[in-house]
Amino acid sequence: MPLPMVHLGVAKNLLEKLKINDVSGFYLGSISPDAVHMRKNSTGDDKNVSHLNLWVHPNLEISKKNIEEFISKNLSAENCDFYIGYGVHVLTDTYWRVRHIFDIKYAEDKTPVQDQIGAYYNDTDKLDFELYKKYGYRPEIWDYLSKSKAVGIDGLVSADEVSAWNQHILHWYDSGESQHKNPIKYITYDDLISFMDDAAVKIYEYIGNIVNT
Repeated sequence: MPLPMVHLGVAKNLLEKLKINDVSGFYLGSISPDAVHMRKNSTGDDKNVSHLNLWVHPNLEISKKNIEEFISKNLSAENCDFYIGYGVHVLTDTYWRVRHIFDIKYAEDKTPVQDQIGAYYNDTDKLDFELYKKYGYRPEIWDYLSKSKAVGIDGLVSADEVSAWNQHILHWYDSGESQHKNPIKYITYDDLISFMDDAAVKIYEYIGNIVNT
């Protein structure tokens, strides 16, 4: 799945299209399904639940319908923009075509220096650090995240988990470079920028008429 800067980049692209009032809440929502990682002894099942059972349905159209219903039923909530961002995160995961690009190129590599999972996280994490350094809207996004107020969603993630994850993300890149050291080999910075643009278009086509009513 995409790492934090990709999720935040998609959210930024959608911010220009959706009627969002609470920008801080929207950005916070766009990273919050992964707040389950702050839960002690969390499991893959916990992550599936926090992602609205994304991986239960082999047909992604069913998953997308679940996300649409999640957003629709929370549009009148006090923290509706947080919920919209939360749904956008999960939709971004459904459109994550960069993994497919990676898998094809890795399969073509006759002399890989890492196992497939290690190579995937090497490339995606190193590129996420590049996004942090190069993406022009990053300081603005960090300002909004630093001012956001944690929201919990019963049965999915708690406010404490969301708050802890937000702080984790705000300091994720403090080291200045990824802990992964192999050269980036299978995906590119431009692959991520292209995905962020395309995913925002697709997500807007899917939920724009729901949110902008």
